[in-house]
Amino acid sequence: MKNHILHLLLFFLLVDIGASAQQYKKDAEKQFLHYSNLVIKKDFRSASDFIIEDLFSIVPKEQMITAMEKVFNLPGFDFFIDSPQVLQVGDSRKVDSALFLKLKYSNILRMKFDTSTDATQPDSSQAESELLTMTLQSKFGEENVTYNKETGYYSIYSVKDVIAKSTDLKDWKFIVMEEDKMPFLKKLVPKEFLE
Repeated sequence: MKNHILHLLLFFLLVDIGASAQQYKKDAEKQFLHYSNLVIKKDFRSASDFIIEDLFSIVPKEQMITAMEKVFNLPGFDFFIDSPQVLQVGDSRKVDSALFLKLKYSNILRMKFDTSTDATQPDSSQAESELLTMTLQSKFGEENVTYNKETGYYSIYSVKDVIAKSTDLKDWKFIVMEEDKMPFLKKLVPKEFLE
């Protein structure tokens, strides 16, 4: 009987350890979605609190916030993000004194470009739309880009990797992995996460 109780206690202990070991993944996912929603709401100052702080030694925080505001408010360009979804959360790994993990997420980018045309060039708007469609399809994949002729909006299904960093498995900071950020990423992220 004592053996059965001991086995039962051991079983519950292992289940509890397994559940708490996975809690950090739920925390990282929840915090990343909160960060994404701040970006969607264009609350870049609050969103910057969720960016890996080491980035600010390369690009000052205020400069980063200003750059984000400019991208989302370019004249002749209407741009917004919706439907963020975390697709996968990897296991954490300790590198030096920090913990890292990789997330994969998706969202939908909606964008509209002001393609005001010259009245003497009636076919230029159509040609510009076709060229822009091909450019976006080459970057995001043909199946991930649609164009609505009635509204003039492009919808782009985007899947990206994100690196998350923490010191305690509870509070996470993020950086989205993009080709144009690779010089920064190489300075901020362990190389095994860049592959």
